[in-house]
Amino acid sequence: MSMAMLTIDPVADLALRLALAAVLAIAAFHKLRDRTTFEAQLAAYALLPEGLVHPMSRALPLTEGAAALFLMARSEHAALLSAAIFITYAGAIGINLARGRRDIDCGCGGPGRKQMLHPALVLRNLVLAIAAATAQLPLAGRVLSIADYAVGILAAIALLALYEAVNALIANLSSHTRLKA
Repeated sequence: MSMAMLTIDPVADLALRLALAAVLAIAAFHKLRDRTTFEAQLAAYALLPEGLVHPMSRALPLTEGAAALFLMARSEHAALLSAAIFITYAGAIGINLARGRRDIDCGCGGPGRKQMLHPALVLRNLVLAIAAATAQLPLAGRVLSIADYAVGILAAIALLALYEAVNALIANLSSHTRLKA
């Protein structure tokens, strides 16, 4: 089967887009709500020149928010932008893990929820990137019914619950790793 023949069912597309948009919108909200903490978290990654930390700490949440809106509007490249965001986060975490820097807050949990770096965060972000890239597929040709919309919304809620459960598991893995050390 060639790539041109791949399509995504509109219900699966709706569920993915809703869930991914929620993840991005919540992340943007946390960063905008406590800009000082996010700027410190970004600086702790030690990946940007000092002069770029402040402007990037302002640009990243705006980019996440825009990606969330564009996903919901089914904008042409929104899914790819979202995938790029998740790949960037996976790369930043992976680089710091390779440097042996596990004791910095990943910034994943928002203000007040410290979560130290863990390899599972790289995997989580890569899975999110794959999900986002999947939402880039063309829609299969069928019209959604009201029941389809309901299923899509419920599936998005289930995906968000799964995302939160995975985040809690990763946070516990990080805590467990620190306790063992």
